[in-house]
Amino acid sequence: MKQIFVLLSVLWTIVSCCPSGSFTCVYGECVAGEIGCDFKEDCVDGSDEEFCGYFMLIEAKNNLNISSSARLISFPQPAGQTLCVSFHYYIFGNSIEFSWNRITGMSQPANSSGPTKDHTLGTEQGYYLSAELWKHSVGSRTAVVALMEPTPLNGECLIFWYYMEGTGVGELSVYLQPIDSQQNSTKLWTRIGDQGSHWRHGRIILQATYPAKKEASFALDDIHIIRGKSCDDLIPTTTNPPTTTTSAPPSSMDCTFEEDLCNWVQEDTDDLNWTLSNGLQVEGLWNGPQYDHTVGSNQDECGFDSDWCGFENGVSHSGRWERKRGTSNHVDKTYGTENGFYMSVMTSHDAKLETAELLSPEFTSATEMCVRFWYMLSAEASSKLSVHVLRSGQLGDALWRGSGFPSTNWEVAEVTVSSPAHFYVVFQAVYMPGTNGTVKIDDFSVRDGTCAPPASCDFESGQCTWVNVEKEGGHEWVLSRGGSHGPQTDHTTQTSDGLFLLSSALHQSQHSVAQIVSEWIQLKDIPSCLTFWYHMGSSDSGTLRLFARSDPVEKTLMFHSNSSGSSWTRFSQSVDMSKPFQLLIEAESNNKGFIAIDDISLIQGLCPENETRGFAGCSFENGTCAWEDISVGQGQWVRRRNGTGNSGPPVDNTLGTELGWYMGLEADRGEEISPAVLQSPIMKQASSTCTLHFYYNMYGEDSELNVLLKEASRTTTLWWLAGYNGDAWHHSKVVIGRTPQDFALLFQASGNFDKLGHVAVDDINFTNCSLPEPQLWCSEGTFTCNNSVCVDPSRVCDFSDDCGDRSDEINCEKQGVVERCSFEQGTCSWENSDADTPGGEWRRRRGEEGWPNHGPPRDHTQNTAAGHYVTPGTHLTEKGQTSEILSKTLLPSFNCTVRFFFFSMSDASAQLMARSRTQMSGTDDKMLWIRENTHSYSWQRAKVTFSSSVISKIAFRYELQGAQRGIVALDDVTFSKECIFDPENSKLPETSPTHSPHTSSNAPSLTTAPMNPCQDNEFFCRKSAGKVCIPATLQCDYHPDCPDGEDEAGCGPCTFENDQCLWSDASDGPAKWQRQKASNNTEPPTDHTTQTGFYMTVKLSLGSTQAEAKLLSPPLQPSSPYCQLLFHFHISPGSTGSLRVLMQQAEGGEAILWSRSHNTVSHWTSEHLPIGLFKQPSKVWFSSISKTGGASSATWDHVVAVDDISFINCETSYDPPALSSYGCAFEDGLCVWVQGAEDELDWRSASGPTETPNTGPAGDHTHGTGKYLYIESSHPSEKENKAQLMSLLLPPAGQKGYCFRFWYHMFGATVGSLRMFLKTADSLDKTLVWQQSGSKGDVWLLAQSHVTLQRVHQVILEGTVGGEAGDIAIDDISLVFGPCPDSDLCDFEEDSCNWLQTTSDDFDWIRHSGSTLNPNTGPESDHTTNTPTGHYYYLPSSMDDQAGQKALILSPLYPESKGSCVQLWYHMYGEGMGTLNVYQQSEDGQEILIFSQAGDQGRLWRLAQASLLPRIQPYRIVVEGVKAGPTMEGDMAFDDVQLTDAQCPPHGVCDFENSFCSWTNLGDGVDQGDWLLGAGASPNPNTGPTVDHTTNSSYGHYIYVDSSVGEWGDVSYLVSDVFQPSSRGHCLTFWYHMYGSHVGTLNIYISDRKIHAGGNEEGYLKWTKTGNKGDQWLQDSVSVKHEEAFWFVFAYQKGMSTGGDVALDDITIHPSSCFTEPPVPPSNNNDVRSVSLAVGLTLLIGIIICIFLYMLNRKQKSMYAVHFSSHIYYEHNVHKHTKVCTDMLLTHYWT
Repeated sequence: MKQIFVLLSVLWTIVSCCPSGSFTCVYGECVAGEIGCDFKEDCVDGSDEEFCGYFMLIEAKNNLNISSSARLISFPQPAGQTLCVSFHYYIFGNSIEFSWNRITGMSQPANSSGPTKDHTLGTEQGYYLSAELWKHSVGSRTAVVALMEPTPLNGECLIFWYYMEGTGVGELSVYLQPIDSQQNSTKLWTRIGDQGSHWRHGRIILQATYPAKKEASFALDDIHIIRGKSCDDLIPTTTNPPTTTTSAPPSSMDCTFEEDLCNWVQEDTDDLNWTLSNGLQVEGLWNGPQYDHTVGSNQDECGFDSDWCGFENGVSHSGRWERKRGTSNHVDKTYGTENGFYMSVMTSHDAKLETAELLSPEFTSATEMCVRFWYMLSAEASSKLSVHVLRSGQLGDALWRGSGFPSTNWEVAEVTVSSPAHFYVVFQAVYMPGTNGTVKIDDFSVRDGTCAPPASCDFESGQCTWVNVEKEGGHEWVLSRGGSHGPQTDHTTQTSDGLFLLSSALHQSQHSVAQIVSEWIQLKDIPSCLTFWYHMGSSDSGTLRLFARSDPVEKTLMFHSNSSGSSWTRFSQSVDMSKPFQLLIEAESNNKGFIAIDDISLIQGLCPENETRGFAGCSFENGTCAWEDISVGQGQWVRRRNGTGNSGPPVDNTLGTELGWYMGLEADRGEEISPAVLQSPIMKQASSTCTLHFYYNMYGEDSELNVLLKEASRTTTLWWLAGYNGDAWHHSKVVIGRTPQDFALLFQASGNFDKLGHVAVDDINFTNCSLPEPQLWCSEGTFTCNNSVCVDPSRVCDFSDDCGDRSDEINCEKQGVVERCSFEQGTCSWENSDADTPGGEWRRRRGEEGWPNHGPPRDHTQNTAAGHYVTPGTHLTEKGQTSEILSKTLLPSFNCTVRFFFFSMSDASAQLMARSRTQMSGTDDKMLWIRENTHSYSWQRAKVTFSSSVISKIAFRYELQGAQRGIVALDDVTFSKECIFDPENSKLPETSPTHSPHTSSNAPSLTTAPMNPCQDNEFFCRKSAGKVCIPATLQCDYHPDCPDGEDEAGCGPCTFENDQCLWSDASDGPAKWQRQKASNNTEPPTDHTTQTGFYMTVKLSLGSTQAEAKLLSPPLQPSSPYCQLLFHFHISPGSTGSLRVLMQQAEGGEAILWSRSHNTVSHWTSEHLPIGLFKQPSKVWFSSISKTGGASSATWDHVVAVDDISFINCETSYDPPALSSYGCAFEDGLCVWVQGAEDELDWRSASGPTETPNTGPAGDHTHGTGKYLYIESSHPSEKENKAQLMSLLLPPAGQKGYCFRFWYHMFGATVGSLRMFLKTADSLDKTLVWQQSGSKGDVWLLAQSHVTLQRVHQVILEGTVGGEAGDIAIDDISLVFGPCPDSDLCDFEEDSCNWLQTTSDDFDWIRHSGSTLNPNTGPESDHTTNTPTGHYYYLPSSMDDQAGQKALILSPLYPESKGSCVQLWYHMYGEGMGTLNVYQQSEDGQEILIFSQAGDQGRLWRLAQASLLPRIQPYRIVVEGVKAGPTMEGDMAFDDVQLTDAQCPPHGVCDFENSFCSWTNLGDGVDQGDWLLGAGASPNPNTGPTVDHTTNSSYGHYIYVDSSVGEWGDVSYLVSDVFQPSSRGHCLTFWYHMYGSHVGTLNIYISDRKIHAGGNEEGYLKWTKTGNKGDQWLQDSVSVKHEEAFWFVFAYQKGMSTGGDVALDDITIHPSSCFTEPPVPPSNNNDVRSVSLAVGLTLLIGIIICIFLYMLNRKQKSMYAVHFSSHIYYEHNVHKHTKVCTDMLLTHYWT
């Protein structure tokens, strides 16, 4: 042996890089703790026990004489003794050799000398050896040594390249030194001085001497030794370097072979040609490697061949790992040669067991990761290997242990690791030193996500942990795809692109055996279920065997088979083994057939005997529905309710209450750090449209939730979300997609249990998951699958299994679909554009490679993480940067359709487009499609159709428009048979092409359509006679301009007689829209166009889980704002579904334009539907909604048909008609009004009474005998059902606006609500502008609204059902320019009505709309419109208020002759409420208080009425608010002030002749029916009064409860105004009528705020009557004395059935206790005269008192409070005069 070396000497020091608290050994090793000088060698080199204590140091200085010396003398020692002197010395300086270092040009310091580029690559990234002499002192030396075998007889040549630069460069020499000889080295070669600033070639231990100057450098590169040749025989060159990630300078010969052969050509004089291939996609099984070098295997693997990859030895044990080169007996795993490296424990001569720990680089991810490595265990039984996690200095328990059996070859293992904090992966080896064998590891790699269960594999991403066993004379199992050598499809994906393991001996000439073995499996005494699928080509294929092998010799046969039939067959068996074992699969193959295996899984638990096959959703209200928590970590899923803090939300989603259940994340004491997992039952294979719906609630910054699809051994991410999402329930959905095998879903959640937060899921549901059903026959023009399923032709060969047996995806060439690309076998003919931003090229990726940063977690083709797609370049970072991918060149084509799938998540800041390109520059691109939905967890299907008269390409363009981009991908692009491709793939012209068609000798023949004679800016009318050209701008402008109308073909209008006019099915489910020819066997039996022609139809079968089928329009060009869609439709009888029309919006949203929820009476019904303005090409679609799934009681299939679609008023030049034309009396239909969307009911036309008794009008408003519209509230309508009536699109209202007026009728015990909305056409914003609820009496009432909206808009009238007796009617709509006419009512909607603030008060009243700012006080809407947009005046409260502060507002001045009663509505809600006063103020400023109310009056608007005093001069009304003091709960408000000429009743007195006075129905869903205002006989026979009590006539009014509505026990409440407490108490007097066979119970309660707040809805019972009291009015009274403000409640509880009406009339509440007159004894005439005289005198005195008080009041000044209105009131009815006067006198008497 000999050595060649280079030597340089320098002064050097050791710099400690170890962390604080660690000891630095001499050779750089770091050992934790204070270990020095403890008489135990902890450093490998023992340096921790050297230099203990102090030492002596000789310190040299500059300019010392070279002969200088230093002496150290000991103390004197006794003579005559022998001493052994032992010492250690350490010399710093020239006698210490340092190393050459491997560096790059870019890594050396900027101020140093040396080459900037290496010699091998010529780049800054290339490596070379450098002496780095700029670091060292003068005279330093260094050497590099190479050990060599003896020189052969014919010599050997050392070739190298050197670099010596600098004016004072030293010497570089080459020496030869025999290792076993003591002779001096021989100098072979030397160079001195500057050799120039470039690499030079040298041929021959190398020595360099550094002179005095530092401006110099030495470097070495490309050292090569050629044995068997002399240097004279060689031409200087550089050998090929090892594989490196750096790139050489560009050259014309560079080629990665990713696209083609570049500038390389085949040599035509040889016998074979090179073939361009791409790894696993080679056609044959043995025709190439599994992956290329450029892209590689997508595994970031450390083979330890260059360095330690950041690994280091642990310091807790004395054992050490070392990086070792392989030997002939122990080759490495990476290359399988003795030249590769691996990690091995170091051997020593100790006699006891040693432990060595190898630490990985630090990992920072908190998510689970899968660690994969190869290992080899020695034959010594004492050798052990385990894997741990080291976190915060603590070594965790073993996550994996070796089997304990010695390894004959390298074995593979995978282990899942995770930690919430930074951690290291630790390989711990325990071994006996001095043994021949050691523990070795190699090829370490990490990937995101958990590892598959042991031995589980679907082979889509490789062989997992299965390893072929070498057998002499045998063959190997190989990964294969569907094809000639094996089954046509794999089992996982059921496609020819899917992978499986194949044993085929076709290339063998005899029987051959292939064996493959799994990793070692340790079940830990837990039974598991082993499953795999196998396929054997024929009975002659051979034998398949499965063994369980517990050691390399012992194995147990578990399964064998000689045949599987003609399909994939399943094997499943429970396994329960206590000791480690391996699975071994053996195929003994003949040379005729094949044996294939796929989808091996080993899952904990016994194999189930009866697996769940349905799609198991769950609301968790009655259990978990077989959903199971399978968590093993520190969290678990628990069914719970009413959570607090970290335990979950307080309410569920199903019920929205604390009583509802959900599944929530809860802390557990699991042994592993992993997410909690909730697993579904096993479900059968799913259709391509199968969709998961669920609700989630995620609260807390550290919360995370993922939804995973688990198929056998593979789990694929479907949905993911992290972070704070609000403490609320959110709905989400994701398409599961085609899953051809059994599967389960996993909800995987994690969170920080030390912080506030929770994760919960609820209401899991599945839709459209069942496979499509076979049909007896398929309609003309549809594709018939092998399983008799009918599929729309537009979905054939689109890489989506719509048949359910994939028969629509085979033999696509016969279907005319030739150009299609799934990207599974490359990018096909797609290529990147020259216009791409550098680094922005589209790239083909796997899901497992792209996720989560560069692509979705699964592709569309295979629906797995192993499938491929393409994504835009990852280097797009700035706005405006683009990435394009171009198709093959198309020849001129007509109606060419491109279908593709795209994925888009969180990518609103970019655009994805499809364009038709006719020029290379792309400046003349035609936009075909632009992505709208930028955020979806699912792959979305898209389709575009276009025509081109010149050659073109399709360009998918991705353009960044913001700083942040999301996840975008394309997959499965296909072209229809109408697309004609150029076989030569010609380049596009640089400039605008002519219309001469491109020709090619190999091009297919084109159609015989006439040549295009038109110019570039013209459209050729192909079908019309002659050569007709029209301006291109007229195409698709909603008006036919060609003689035969072909300029509008494919633009939207369609009769479906000849084709579908580019309307296409876009359904997510097996049921599809299809073009159907009418016949006696179809529904409907006729079409609308010709009665015998075609229409579009879809049938959603009974029991199907599919909820919707969509019919999508072609792109619609920009329209006018007044565009309408006219179509004819049919809905089958008995259907419970609906037909809707929707329109796409920006960002993928959708607007429901129209809906029909019940069947059509005739075969066809027409509809005019406004769709409005759209500035960009858009689409509409018909949506057939079925309600037959789930628990519906439907008994019929849901069949819907559409025909004769057209567009009217859509031309951009269209002008709308006059505003008055939008009015309607509904005598002849709906005029220009249409039924609305988002409803369950339609408005019906009627004349006379409605079908439901005791509700609705008796006739229309216009004539009394005409027609009106109403909503039917009785069965089958349900409570909360809605009906909408929508106008056509109206123009902007103009400067003065317009008045919208209509008449409405709302009468019945359970009337709902009527609302008026304004909906803008551009943004579809909907604003509530008017609203009324409850019964308003049996009269037509006028509603009007001043509309000032300055945008194109719609008026929507919406009625809502309140109950079975709640018909609502409307009539006589009119629209008139200008504001609505003035009235005596001031509602403050337009302005202040000239009311003025005073300047002498403390605050101002504020005109406001919506809720007030303070919580727990003030109204939420006004009284006029009952909407948040209506206006009112309010006085806000604050903590700065003082008691007695006031705000006053004055009305305009009224003439003295106007008004007898003032009415206003007030709102006084809040604990800090003050006082509201109303004054009558004369023109001269004198005021009299006419109304006052104080304190909290409840959360509702209340009516105030006050009689006006006689006047002799004009007057005003003054409203005053008085503060109660500092409070945030004292906002008071008033609205709707009105003066009437009719007298108003006193407070507490009501005869119900005109209204309910201040009595109100409780409403708001608390009671079950309203009290109604009635007159005459009850509508129900044999019950109720026939006359009122006040007038004793059939014309007088009373209030009653309709006993025909509701059920036995229902309660109707009538609530009085609030009364202030009085020391004299109060007396309630009333008349009641209880007549009928089933009269219930009438109760009177008294209540106050405290009682009500305590949960007592009614209050304290004061009076009760039950049963029939006869057909008579009865009087009674109730005395109360209450210390708090209070109110009365009448409550009627319904009897058993109809015949139990109860009525009330003439209710009076006096501020005094009730009294009973004493019995009157018999008397003579004198007594009678005496009594008469006394009565007369009393009346006279009363009149005198009245006159006196009146005169006195006239003289009073302001602020004199006399409640005169409580005592005097006038009535024109003579019958009432006596009663009124008596009341007046009695009132004065009591007072």
